Amino acid sequence: MNRQPLWRSTPPAIFPVILGLVGLSLAWRGLEQIFSLPKGLGDGLLGVTTALLAFFALSYLAKVIARPSVMMDDLKSPPGRAGLSAISMSFIVLSVGLLPYGEIARYVWWFGVILHVVIVTFVVKAISKSPPESRSATPFQLLPFVGLITAPLAGVALGYELLSQALTYISLVALAVILFQLATKFIRTRPPEPLRPTYAIILAPMGLFGLAFGQFGFEIGFIIFYAAAWAYAIALLVFTKWITKAGFTPMWGSFTFPLATFTNINIMAISKGYGLVATTGAIAGGLIATALTFYIAYRALKMWAKRDLAKKTGAAVA
Repeated sequence: MNRQPLWRSTPPAIFPVILGLVGLSLAWRGLEQIFSLPKGLGDGLLGVTTALLAFFALSYLAKVIARPSVMMDDLKSPPGRAGLSAISMSFIVLSVGLLPYGEIARYVWWFGVILHVVIVTFVVKAISKSPPESRSATPFQLLPFVGLITAPLAGVALGYELLSQALTYISLVALAVILFQLATKFIRTRPPEPLRPTYAIILAPMGLFGLAFGQFGFEIGFIIFYAAAWAYAIALLVFTKWITKAGFTPMWGSFTFPLATFTNINIMAISKGYGLVATTGAIAGGLIATALTFYIAYRALKMWAKRDLAKKTGAAVA
């Protein structure tokens, strides 16, 4: 019996892991610079991750070309919406790593931003057609609706500070609405064990808003979100056993980018003179993010190769 080629069932769940790898490569670049470490790991990881992003993005494009409606099928579930949003976010964050290489960073940044707007448009369409029970707030919503907070990471350096600020404040409104809905929902009912790791996603915007305000020179904004990132990171650490009670699942991809973001905001904090706290956060964050992201990437790629990732996450087939 002939099996369908892997690209026909490319799972959106692979893209949050790739997003985490892109963020981790930037973190290692920063760690190498801050601590005068031997250079190479950050650039090497960025190169490998860029290849993975290109491969899976092209695989998903082939899947959509083969059956255009497959994207709307993937967007029927919250994890699918988050996974597809991670594609555009990966390109936006990748543009930061490409800044030393000239205009290519600008083109990748614009591609990512425009693609994210397109994906959000389809996400809204999918949500409007979904049953009421699938419209309730989940941490997955942070990727499509707050994902453009990644834009200032390279946008400021590319000369788009005003646009970056506008996207930041629009994303901040979305963040406030989603966090309020999540808090209200959490008070009423606790998430099932397999979905608990997704609450790690909340750490990412805490770090990203801090990084954005840090670039804008808005120090109060940086301090607020830096403190929030630390508080949430400590909470995740304290409740690790509760969060991971279900064991490894594809939802563990939710840990990758938030941990990289936490490392990156601590690297910025070191440059701002936050001393021991920032140094501790950068080292601990970097070590935990590296070990956990590599482990999750290995497990996710292994599951993809065995076709289990698509099956377990309900990925649509072209």
